[in-house]
Amino acid sequence: MPLPAYWWLLALPVVIQGAFFVRFAIVRLGGKALQPLSGRTALALYASVAAGMAYGVVQRDPLFVVGQGCLLMVFYRMRNPGERAGKTGEPGTEDKE
Repeated sequence: MPLPAYWWLLALPVVIQGAFFVRFAIVRLGGKALQPLSGRTALALYASVAAGMAYGVVQRDPLFVVGQGCLLMVFYRMRNPGERAGKTGEPGTEDKE
């Protein structure tokens, strides 16, 4: 079975995003809280999303592009955890000690 055209664009997202989600599963199954993404980790994830989107465009696969766009939103939310619901700073939403 021959490799698909532009397979190298697909290899980057598979390896980086796969490693990220394996780490994510191990941390969550261990019962630990997730920490915000470091700058290097975020850069690697954004590069893998860009490569995945490029692969989707080259292969004319809109579903692949949409999936990578959804991952981009997930990575952004993990990079900026303070912007989640319930942490808006509105009166009555702060944590009580």
